[in-house]
Amino acid sequence: MKENYKEDLRVLRTRKLLARSLFELLETTPFDKITVVDICDNAMVHRATFYNHFESKEHLLDYAIEEIKEELFITTSKKEPFNSIKELYLYLIRKVLEFLESYKSKILLILNQNSFEKAAEFLMSTVKRSLTNLITTFEKNNTDQENAIPKNFLIHYFSGSITIICLNWLISPQKTSKEELIQYFDILLNDKISIK
Repeated sequence: MKENYKEDLRVLRTRKLLARSLFELLETTPFDKITVVDICDNAMVHRATFYNHFESKEHLLDYAIEEIKEELFITTSKKEPFNSIKELYLYLIRKVLEFLESYKSKILLILNQNSFEKAAEFLMSTVKRSLTNLITTFEKNNTDQENAIPKNFLIHYFSGSITIICLNWLISPQKTSKEELIQYFDILLNDKISIK
């Protein structure tokens, strides 16, 4: 059992090393110009080792993106209950903005290698997953709700607005501060939002 755990750690470490190597290369070289040999040389890993873990550089990029998405999901998860949907939404916006700040260079590299739509899809799928999780928990703790809006509508509406506004905030040359952006959302949100 202990040996399997060590092996799993080696696999994880190798995959992370290859992903880091890819991101380092993306800082100076377009994705289509990077080869598996370049990735391996930069990571100081044999090519055979690369192919033990990934089928191609595209597969490695997908893995790296999935790792970032999982990190975002973990970052946006919260155990304590919220008092309102507005509080939940503002919490999620803050966490997404903080995450985008800390992963800015990697996310910009993904944006540069893919279209804005692909980056929006990557972010939106994770925000939807987080929002679904947070709203489901909220529903369990808040059964008495007036003027309820269907949960799916709220999830699509909020995840779309968070994704587009936060990605535009990330790539905007004249940056609004994170706190200002959260304040704008606070003003826009109605305190009386509830779920059907």
